[in-house]
Amino acid sequence: MSSRMTSSGIIITQGDTLNIPLKFAYNRTDGVKVPINLENAVLRMQVRPSADAQPVIQKEIRDHVDAANGRTVMQLTPEDTNIAVGTYYTDMEIQFIDGQKFTFYPYKTGCNAYFKVVEQFTKGD
Repeated sequence: MSSRMTSSGIIITQGDTLNIPLKFAYNRTDGVKVPINLENAVLRMQVRPSADAQPVIQKEIRDHVDAANGRTVMQLTPEDTNIAVGTYYTDMEIQFIDGQKFTFYPYKTGCNAYFKVVEQFTKGD
């Protein structure tokens, strides 16, 4: 599988599936990682040609793999990724039931993450 997520962007073959496993935790003062409970949290992702353009991909995840232990998966389906070949921009955020919202991807504040769709050559159902 050549589709992948890096710290600065996502590269995916047009029409492919990409499962992005995510785990949310924080470090206590003693250095122990503690999972963040994702119950009722909403994970969102959008992909746009530019900041003010309409999204070509919009994902919202409310059902998590293991909410109590901070584990979820952002899944991009072939229907999601069957968009024009090119480079887009993306980010991901999480919103908790109390209204707090955090952009967690890209990892570095102030940077843009790219979403690059490359051409597929094997076409089938």
